[in-house]
Amino acid sequence: MRITRGIRALSEVYDRDFGDVPDTEENISVGVMLETEDESGVVKLADLWPDFISLNAVMSPTAIVSGATVERLECGKNLGKINLYHGPKIDPQSHISNVSSCCSKITVDFENTGRYGLDGVVVNFCGKSFDDYEIKFPSKHLFEKTFLVCKDGASLMEKYVLDSQNGVQLEEVGGMVRGRFYPYGGFFECGIHPQQMESCVFRTTQDGKSVQLRISPIRTLQNLGIDPTGDQLVENKHKFVGVKEFTPSQKTNLYDELKSGACKIEVLDRNTGETRVFGSHSVVHAARTNLITINFIKE
Repeated sequence: MRITRGIRALSEVYDRDFGDVPDTEENISVGVMLETEDESGVVKLADLWPDFISLNAVMSPTAIVSGATVERLECGKNLGKINLYHGPKIDPQSHISNVSSCCSKITVDFENTGRYGLDGVVVNFCGKSFDDYEIKFPSKHLFEKTFLVCKDGASLMEKYVLDSQNGVQLEEVGGMVRGRFYPYGGFFECGIHPQQMESCVFRTTQDGKSVQLRISPIRTLQNLGIDPTGDQLVENKHKFVGVKEFTPSQKTNLYDELKSGACKIEVLDRNTGETRVFGSHSVVHAARTNLITINFIKE
């Protein structure tokens, strides 16, 4: 319910009958919410919360620290062992050619500026406090997205043999498959859209002499008809084994995850001591930078 009255002092408490409140030359239009009344019959005004809060933030990658290796045997020939994250040989058909473009996590940090909207008015602010409100983050970062990587010390061994049709297949428990995918962290390059910041996988290939890696974002492979997050038959009927350990978050890119409400902030009303949780609702990326604006609404 909205009340539009001539009010001399906003701090004054009027009784529920609204008696004789004189109109003045300084008519003030105030939108308030009626809540409840106490035993004395005095009307109390409900707390007002921002319609939205926007926070400016920066995205940063964390380098992968792992000494994991992979070794490939093919038809009795050892094609060698390579370190997965330190100078591996990359397949020319790889969708990611620079291993430094992969990271173990992406942190999103508040850039100390934002804005909020209340009753149709938008106000800019600095810091975590504005007007009667204070923002609290769940941790030291506004948000943190972690990716699955091959653990330090892991030593992968693959054995390829000829199948009944003279094709090369990987020996797996329960039969043979065309290949196996392994986690390779997440994709991050300066200036790319957060929609491209997603989990990557790799599988081994070879150039006739040595083992090499073919690295791909998971969505790229899904667009080609193969799901690297599980077992999937492709058009040529070859079966691949995917990475079943991916969590729902690791199957989602950063942009879509933030849009789904994964980032939460707590907002404190310093007058009443009450708090409300606001969830991320939309994201705006500043092109060719690592800067984004995250918009939050009350849950």
